[in-house]
Amino acid sequence: MLGSRPRLAFALAVPFTLLAACVTSAPNGSSSGSGGTSSAGTPGGSGLTGDTTSGGTSNEMSGGPAGGSSGSDSSSGGDGGALSDPNESSYANVTAVTATGTAGSYTFNVTIESADIDCSQYADWWEVLTEDGSLVYRRILEHSHTDANGSSDLDAPGNTFTRSGGPVPVTESDVLVVRAHMSIGGYNGAVMRGSASAGFTQALDLTGDFATGVEQDEPQPDGCEF
Repeated sequence: MLGSRPRLAFALAVPFTLLAACVTSAPNGSSSGSGGTSSAGTPGGSGLTGDTTSGGTSNEMSGGPAGGSSGSDSSSGGDGGALSDPNESSYANVTAVTATGTAGSYTFNVTIESADIDCSQYADWWEVLTEDGSLVYRRILEHSHTDANGSSDLDAPGNTFTRSGGPVPVTESDVLVVRAHMSIGGYNGAVMRGSASAGFTQALDLTGDFATGVEQDEPQPDGCEF
């Protein structure tokens, strides 16, 4: 019986050894599982990071104020809209007006900044109206003025020139409106208001729909030279 105890101890030790091996392998498995979780979490984490920095920021740029404004307003609403609609790039601003002479027979000198290209688009007249919109005088412009600032580029500030006309039958104190007209686009530009004695300033309250009924009144342009 005493000789059999080592065998019994050996027999008992084997299961404990196997059990210890199993217990030892569990952390490895756990580590492996943790590595699996880490491995699974890493792609997941990378995906989230990608969504946040790329997807999130990208969506913010697209849908947010900066992206929306830059992507939509500048590209589409800005240049694209201007190029597709000739009225948007067709303007004639009256930038200065002086009147010389005597009551009932004034000569008006009118400075115009316009988006002239050639006879297809140019400022074809300037005119003087009463404050309530009746036509007093119209000066026909017989050709485009693309050479006035050496450029016909639509992106340039414009072609600026001064043309005189008269006699304009008004008194020194009559309040008058002076504006220009485009062959394409009509009354689209800055307007000035004032009198021969007090001078003229920009009329910010008058828009392109002011007194449009006189557009067909005589005189009218009789062709365009160049």
